[in-house]
Amino acid sequence: MKNKSIKSGLMLEKLEASLLKGQISRRKFIQFAGAAGLLSLTAARVWAEELDAIRENQRQRGASLKKKYDYIVIGAGSAGCALVGRLAADKSKNILLIEAGDWDTAPSILDPRLWFTNLGTEREWGDVSLPSHGVNGRAIAEHTGRVLGGGSSINASIWARPFKADMDHWAKMTGDSRWNYESSLEIFKRIENWNGKENSQYRGKNGPVWCQPADNPLPVATAMLDACRGLGLPVKDDLNGEREVTGEGFALMNHIIKDGQRQNMARSYLYPVMAQKNVTVLVNTHVNKLVIDGTTVQGVELEGSKGRIIVEADVETILSGGGFNTPKLLMLSGIGDEVELKKHNINTVVHSPEVGKNMQDHILHGGVLFESPVQMSHRNSGAEVSGYLKSDSTLDLPDISVVQIELPYVSDVIGKEYNPPSSSWALCGGMVTPKSRGRVTLQSSNPSDRPIVDANFLDHPDDVASLIKSIELCQEIGSTQELKKYVKREVIPGKKLKGKEMEDFVRNGATTYFHASGTCRMGNDDLAVVDNELRVNGLKKLRIADSSIMPRIVSVPTMPACVLIGERASDLLA
Repeated sequence: MKNKSIKSGLMLEKLEASLLKGQISRRKFIQFAGAAGLLSLTAARVWAEELDAIRENQRQRGASLKKKYDYIVIGAGSAGCALVGRLAADKSKNILLIEAGDWDTAPSILDPRLWFTNLGTEREWGDVSLPSHGVNGRAIAEHTGRVLGGGSSINASIWARPFKADMDHWAKMTGDSRWNYESSLEIFKRIENWNGKENSQYRGKNGPVWCQPADNPLPVATAMLDACRGLGLPVKDDLNGEREVTGEGFALMNHIIKDGQRQNMARSYLYPVMAQKNVTVLVNTHVNKLVIDGTTVQGVELEGSKGRIIVEADVETILSGGGFNTPKLLMLSGIGDEVELKKHNINTVVHSPEVGKNMQDHILHGGVLFESPVQMSHRNSGAEVSGYLKSDSTLDLPDISVVQIELPYVSDVIGKEYNPPSSSWALCGGMVTPKSRGRVTLQSSNPSDRPIVDANFLDHPDDVASLIKSIELCQEIGSTQELKKYVKREVIPGKKLKGKEMEDFVRNGATTYFHASGTCRMGNDDLAVVDNELRVNGLKKLRIADSSIMPRIVSVPTMPACVLIGERASDLLA
């Protein structure tokens, strides 16, 4: 029944995409959807009218692009979608949202089980970190979204909110209590449409973002939680909530999945406002640089179907391009380290030496694998259980995580060395409080060139130590009696590793969660790129709202934190 629902959803999504792009008429949509039993005729008519209104409105808006808008938002990722969705409530304000990628209509976006098939396609930027000694000279891919919805359209659909210590650190670094945990919790409660066990202290019910516990999880997932209980590890009813305060806990994942379909931030925030006349969404449009007069940002230079044009922002321009594209655009516009800008003959507008610095990402180790007696078909996004743990009780945050993946997830080197059977499943150790720092620099002054990403993974020895502890925990969990039914043998590494052998296993197995953050950090010191209200220091009428502003990366998947940033930006602009 579940598979039938997903197949029907995929067929409906294709019809929706055809209607949105103007490839079929509203009448044809109703006929096809009704005849296939995908929607009742009434429901088909209502949804067709909504999509038709969106398509026609956006066609008109794009055909008669204004010279000036109140707000220009660059990047339709998680933060950008949330920001525009909230700003659009004031219909007196005209908003232009610019996205370099296409519409979020591919079936591999809708079906969360296929999320990894988007990697390496036109729906992501294709960045690869430079080879570094910390990962034994390997170059590691950094997949970030290049599509409406950004990362929320191509990620593993995981909704994990930051820890209390994460947000309290942001408040400390900015000197602004509005960034602390208590204030952030209230915003998260207005964001969420939580469909799990009711908990008014921590969860919201009436927000735009649908989230629920992993639906109908595989037996191996619930068995893992039993194994954690048997080891005395903290198991929670909800992966969010109490875990945020205690700093530890294992539970079923929260997912942005409804009836087997991904509910990305575009569907949560943008689609409800895209039929309005005050919202213009340009897809397949690249921003070359900011247009700056003195120290005031006037607007942007665009490159799209109409060629190269300039559009102005009357109130503010907001960058929501993410950990790589936002610092790249700042540097192309003359905002960055003067020494670096001179290398590319870019005139310095604002000497801001930390632009592109302080880059952080989470490490996911691939991995510790177990052969299953039978082939498993993964459900949801293939990751249904996760947990966080402090390897030292004196830590304010967990340093290690464990994710169960119902697939043989391994790095390139580990996969070649062990060649695991297809029936394998993984317990992946993670390192979520990195001490290593990387940087992003320009390749050239050509806007078409991707930036240079030097992630510097596992440069700090504490990061390696944390990964070793997480791998040992994965092996311990996998060897429990509770999981014996699902473990024919431990395929990788197959034995206890020590010393140099374990260190090489860590470095060769390191992959990334694709959570690039911190490259335009927020703070109240002279070197911070943005202040506590997300204003770019040294400039007027320019803010940043994305993962790049994080002073320190949150210790969880970054999508919910980015939505929080977008919501906070809308409050500040209001």
